Amino acid sequence: MPQPELTLFHFPGACSQVALCALEEAKLDYRLEVVDLAGGKQNTPDYLAINPLGKVPYLLIDGVGLGENAAILSYIALLRPEAHLLPSPADPRQWAEGVGGMSFCGGTLHPAVRGIANPFRLTTGEVEGVRERATELASKAFKQANRRIGEKGWWLGDWSIVDVYLHWAFEVATSRGFDATPFPHLAALTERLMERPSFARMMGLKQPA
Repeated sequence: MPQPELTLFHFPGACSQVALCALEEAKLDYRLEVVDLAGGKQNTPDYLAINPLGKVPYLLIDGVGLGENAAILSYIALLRPEAHLLPSPADPRQWAEGVGGMSFCGGTLHPAVRGIANPFRLTTGEVEGVRERATELASKAFKQANRRIGEKGWWLGDWSIVDVYLHWAFEVATSRGFDATPFPHLAALTERLMERPSFARMMGLKQPA
């Protein structure tokens, strides 16, 4: 079966870097399109015609769009199961653990991190209360993640793309002043992940030109 034609819409430092790492890990051919979120290009008619939500990541598969990180990561994992991005769906329990990890990152951590990094996106009023509450929620979630990584080594016991998503969330939070001190296992993820060539390439590719 020929590989589909893939185009990833991405912005350096955004959560789309997780999908970028997945494509690299799966050794898939793809085209990378940078959407300048800082410059507001996600709201232009040209990009909204591609993705009406104006978000990244967004993956075109033979010209047909797929949004949301969890869906994109699941698709890549199933397209190249030999890359072991996620557990095999032949083991429903383990596959569900992988889906649970992506849901934790996307549904629990990501909104809290957004509240720390960009609280103005969540309110039309005063932002410090949003940031304070987001920090509390992030601390609770990161505490659970730090404990799990400490006990299992990786989120699932073996490396998976969930660990890259978790790293992204922690990196963004700490870059906005979140205290990393209570979470040593999460703080150590960057160095451990850099041992994987796909992650190292992603870290290079994600930098602004």
